[in-house]
Amino acid sequence: MILQRAARRAVQVVGQDSRLARTARPIYARALSWLAQGHGIPWTINGTAFRINPDQRHRMGEHYDADVAAYLRTHIRPGSTCFDVGANVGVYALQFARWTGPGGRVVAFEPNPVAAATLRDHIRMNELAASVEVVQAALAERSGLRTLHMADADGMSRLGTPNPEIAARTSPVDVAVTTLDDYCGATCSTPDWLLIDVEGFELAVLSGARRTIARHRARLHVIVEMHPDAWNVAGWTRQAAEALLEELELSAAPLSGQTDPLGTYGHVLLRPRSEIGRIAAAVTSCG
Repeated sequence: MILQRAARRAVQVVGQDSRLARTARPIYARALSWLAQGHGIPWTINGTAFRINPDQRHRMGEHYDADVAAYLRTHIRPGSTCFDVGANVGVYALQFARWTGPGGRVVAFEPNPVAAATLRDHIRMNELAASVEVVQAALAERSGLRTLHMADADGMSRLGTPNPEIAARTSPVDVAVTTLDDYCGATCSTPDWLLIDVEGFELAVLSGARRTIARHRARLHVIVEMHPDAWNVAGWTRQAAEALLEELELSAAPLSGQTDPLGTYGHVLLRPRSEIGRIAAAVTSCG
């Protein structure tokens, strides 16, 4: 789009944080929204072309988790089934749909009603309704209703208690919660890839996936964005995390360059313990 290219050149000249750039930014955003007319604007995420709601540009980074995305793009095969837990507005769900191709399937779990609505818009804009299903629910260790403390479509919305980083602008809303085991049992589904990003509740999601992991451990690839500093909000500790992975017979390999995959924020790949050496080599080669 000519307007986007012109805006990028202008920012390069005046500076990203200049007063002129800050003043022009809301005007630019309104112009993009008017031009989009509900059809989205052209946008590239990790080298793949999409159309997105212009108001969501900051959540759909052009180099979003580039190292993790490169690993996924290299290893996901056409026709795969990918579950995106905590899909937000779709930055990974859209990429999964492209990487898996026409024969693939993507299930995007997102409890935040505002984010889920935007996710559905992104699916429509990119004509991916045949391959991407939105499940408006959270995943945890048991099914039921929970309170989500949400702030618009912000990806840092969290179950239980407000995320301190956005606490001043959150509001509570009751959302449906299911477990991965319950969902897979009810739909006869089995993921090949499971991506989890749920702001500290990742261990609760894994706890609710015990049966699925036990039955399909050999084929299932699990990537988790670990938030160890937030585990206490969900009632988990480092010791409990280690015990859960031991029970699930899984080992963690870092994807974000962290030295302690269970003690530092970052993405990890979970695979059977017997594969840990090969996993480490594969991750290193893609890093």
